[in-house]
Amino acid sequence: MMWRRFLLAVVLLLVPLGGVPGAGAGPVLDRVRDGGLLRCGVTPGGIGLSVLEVDGTWTGFFPDYCRAVAAAVAGGASHVDFIEVSSLNRFDVVRSGAVDVLMSANTWTLHRDAGLGMVFPFIYLYDGQGFMAHTSLPARRLADVGAATVCVTDRTTTVRNLEQWIARTGARLTVRRASTSDVARNEFFNHHCDLLTNDRIGLHAHRALGAPNPADYVILPDVISKEPLGPMIAPGDAEWERVLRWVFLATVLAEEADITAGTLASHRESPDPEVRALLGVTPGTGAALGLDDRWAARIIGEVGNYGEIFNRNLGEGSALRIDRGLNDLWSRGGLLYAPPLGG
Repeated sequence: MMWRRFLLAVVLLLVPLGGVPGAGAGPVLDRVRDGGLLRCGVTPGGIGLSVLEVDGTWTGFFPDYCRAVAAAVAGGASHVDFIEVSSLNRFDVVRSGAVDVLMSANTWTLHRDAGLGMVFPFIYLYDGQGFMAHTSLPARRLADVGAATVCVTDRTTTVRNLEQWIARTGARLTVRRASTSDVARNEFFNHHCDLLTNDRIGLHAHRALGAPNPADYVILPDVISKEPLGPMIAPGDAEWERVLRWVFLATVLAEEADITAGTLASHRESPDPEVRALLGVTPGTGAALGLDDRWAARIIGEVGNYGEIFNRNLGEGSALRIDRGLNDLWSRGGLLYAPPLGG
């Protein structure tokens, strides 16, 4: 772990902060596929999202999507080199080509897309910015909060949204900036501020992971922003962007067809041409992406469909038990909708 961080620091020193170098514009797909290893950046986001366990294993929704890409491209879900990245250096890390993809809570914005040159291949979580309060604070909605202090992670869309909301509403909130989400969380739990603001899924994770007693904290129902979260890659590699997009869409297509890790084998006998193409029974989808025809079957068999990934990390099968909401299939009132595979 230490040597990788040292190597990452050396690479970043060589990258101009204001530019968008061509390091990420090379044939990433060829290197990952032929080398059998995906370099996946992750940030510590809390339980359910991304956590480095004591045994050195990364768990959570974001690491599982690293594994999904590795299953499709590198030959297996375990073929991942996880590289820890912070919210402070993530854009420079992606630009430098030190990671093949960054899987974390990155909000897709015009500034990051057109201004910073980040590429967002897809959205894997639809979220919104909310607030967590101490139950000792006599407030159950933002409208009930008077003069108060709010902890927030610096250099994020979260702090910008907060400041814009304060300016727009005249809320009497004093902003306390923290260098990382972990620092902001700890300052809140240590009563250095009355409120903690973050994406709502992140707030659930912080409460479950870091709260001395989760019952002492309440997540307010108010939402002050849209937060479309997705992975980031360097610009200039349309082939790699396309592969990443279809790795995600394959997990959605699998859930739409009710194909799970446990039922994968039985679906290979399906008469449905879409299912047969997805699982590689009918050849062709792999070649279009520069992959073999079993790429999607490996994702489903080794990592699962979107619903399985969400539920075990964030939903009913997890400690967080977050409702799917907007992150459900379109057929159940959510926003997840995958294009068909056919021509």
